Amino acid sequence: MRQFLTVLKFELNNYFKNKSFLLTTILLIVLAVGIIAVPGILMGRDSGSGGAETEYAASESESTVGVDEDVSEQETVALFDKNGSIVDLSSFSALMGMEIRWLECSGEDQVEDAVNNGNAEAGFIVEDLLHYTYVVENRSMSDSLQTAFSQAAAASYRSQVLAEQGIDAAEIEALYQIQPESEMQILGKDSAGSYAYTYMLIMVLYFLLIFYGQMIATSVTSEKSNRAIEILVTSVDSNSLIFGKVLAGAIAGLIQCALILGSAVGAYQIFRESWGGLLDSLFDIPVPVWIAFAVFGMMGYLLYAFCFGMLGALVSKTEDISKASAPVLMLYIISFFIAIFGLNDSNGILVRVASFIPFTSSNGMLIRVAMGSVEMWEIIVSGVLLAVFCVGAGVLAAKIFRFGTLMYGNPIKFTTALKKIREK
Repeated sequence: MRQFLTVLKFELNNYFKNKSFLLTTILLIVLAVGIIAVPGILMGRDSGSGGAETEYAASESESTVGVDEDVSEQETVALFDKNGSIVDLSSFSALMGMEIRWLECSGEDQVEDAVNNGNAEAGFIVEDLLHYTYVVENRSMSDSLQTAFSQAAAASYRSQVLAEQGIDAAEIEALYQIQPESEMQILGKDSAGSYAYTYMLIMVLYFLLIFYGQMIATSVTSEKSNRAIEILVTSVDSNSLIFGKVLAGAIAGLIQCALILGSAVGAYQIFRESWGGLLDSLFDIPVPVWIAFAVFGMMGYLLYAFCFGMLGALVSKTEDISKASAPVLMLYIISFFIAIFGLNDSNGILVRVASFIPFTSSNGMLIRVAMGSVEMWEIIVSGVLLAVFCVGAGVLAAKIFRFGTLMYGNPIKFTTALKKIREK
């Protein structure tokens, strides 16, 4: 135990004294707090700057409407209305919800020429309110002019038909605007309300494993790469070395994650009133979800950390780590995509199965606790399976590390290492 604690302390000091580690942690904390605090301060000022200034600004705005309109914000649209279907162009623009300067044309060719020459952004050749041609030179992805024209034309057509039948179109529109009053009673989980923070926690686990998995594997391989392992194994037990290195990397990652996430949550609690509760769906995380994240998320993180350490023990050069750790990365990416798809169906068979497989249960069970329905026995069984696999991965990593301690040269295949261990 003393050797393990010595290795753990030494490895943690390497992380916490590393300038890049400290700088990254500080920058991410400042960034997390800044993203929450700066908009909160600005919104707080805006909400507290009412009174006479607000009234003056409102009155000034009202007084200048229609007088100082910015013509540059208007769109110039060419129009050829064959049968005079559009009675009032200004009212039609209002129905479109856009500021439009209409360029009336006497023929289809004039509309096309206006668009080609750049005199109009687009054009319409109207047969009647239900049939028209939209003319545009290059249509962009954000082009909403045709949609707005169609909606306005349909509204105008309905108004004309209703007027011909002696029906007040305003009354009909008012009827369509009536909405029933309702209340919601949720007996189980609010999946829509818990989607944001569940997604955030899954992303936290993803970045932890992606960033620190390689660091753990590198830490295990570094002594083999510079051949310092030959001296270490004479004075330190190999089990203490592998467990100390893996747990140090896991603890360093968890501490950094806790500092960043904790600073963001703390900053939001301070500026919550300024935000008006806008980010409650992201930071107002229930206690059971925090517990599930702490238990399953951290055990899953530890399971993969041992796997990275195990694969790091199979190579002798740090440049071989990326290739050796690819299978573990691929395995977790599969788990990650299962979780992303499972967010839309937290009670589906995919998430239910994934919540019992140790390599996917860290995400699967978190989703079920946060968004779905889950029995206590399911949580216990899944937790026990994950804990057993964590211990098994640790024991296997220690044996492989002991086998590969003095093996240099080409990377050792995982199947070869298992075969040698069985022979012994």
